[in-house]
Amino acid sequence: MTRYLPIVRSRAAELRGLKELSQDARLKLLPIIELTKSRRTSKNPAGNVAKSVEAVLEILGEQPFIVDLTSLESQQNTEFDNFLDDQNGFSYWTDFAVENLPAHCVPVVHLLEPFDAVSFRRQIASLREKFTKFAVRVPTNYSDFDELVGNLPNMFGRTEDVVLILDAAYVSLKGLSGANARLAEMLGTIDGIDFFAKSIAASSFPISVVSAGGGDEEGEFNLTEVELWSDLSKRFSGLDYSDYAGIHPMDFSGTVTNWVPRIDVMLDRSFFYHRYRRTEGGYVKCAQRAIKDPRFVPLGCWAVDNIRKTADGEAIGRSPSFWISNRVNFHISRQVVRVSR
Repeated sequence: MTRYLPIVRSRAAELRGLKELSQDARLKLLPIIELTKSRRTSKNPAGNVAKSVEAVLEILGEQPFIVDLTSLESQQNTEFDNFLDDQNGFSYWTDFAVENLPAHCVPVVHLLEPFDAVSFRRQIASLREKFTKFAVRVPTNYSDFDELVGNLPNMFGRTEDVVLILDAAYVSLKGLSGANARLAEMLGTIDGIDFFAKSIAASSFPISVVSAGGGDEEGEFNLTEVELWSDLSKRFSGLDYSDYAGIHPMDFSGTVTNWVPRIDVMLDRSFFYHRYRRTEGGYVKCAQRAIKDPRFVPLGCWAVDNIRKTADGEAIGRSPSFWISNRVNFHISRQVVRVSR
């Protein structure tokens, strides 16, 4: 059976989408949680990352999940200077993991480039104090992949305790063939090695639907992450599926001066959207057009309920953050069904 490992950051909008999954859908996941700074309050002015762990545990409880650190500077605080300090085998990170994460978690062992066997081994030794499984997340542009793979059996003893994630990040339709070729090369290198799970991760969700080629009022995009997995899983056995849960994986630079209400409808292999300014009907019109769109495929989930209620004029959510949560919930719910077939 194919596992689904969605990458979800611990920011409020994405966690709400995860929280509102049905229990049946959530329990079919092995989520990859990227820890971010928490929401700043008078009692938590620094946005401590430990608070983000608490928020995740309120949702996932005793369900196993993989834990990584976000690479997005916009979602970091000063703690990340210590987390990402590689001295003594990333000791701040490993100490934090041992002290704050439950034993059923799967912590990421961080990579250096060039590959540093001493640092890697120290992390594993520290994390073994509490954890029995470990994750290694490798960007497709990592230059020392062959050396890493050659060291895995000696480093871990049992590669069956390792979750390996090959991460292509943002893959547009134009970049699909290149990402496919690189992932195939990496998968060929690990062919014959048994892992607890091995997956490829990517996201096709653009930073702006309009600038990426969509229309002002509506548009449709293929999910290249699904296309990648569909092709490569036929060529490499035991390949699990990962994605960014319908979120653009890179940091946004710039200023949003005026957002336009938009509702995204997530399908198995694509998504479409309707987008109308508040003076033109806003979210209500978006929802009404989405429901009546012949491409709309019903699904029993929180996100679809929200779209239906909004189409009926009920004030469900009026902010982009809410509809990001809706998209995350819709996408994960849809992919759970697809992967489980």
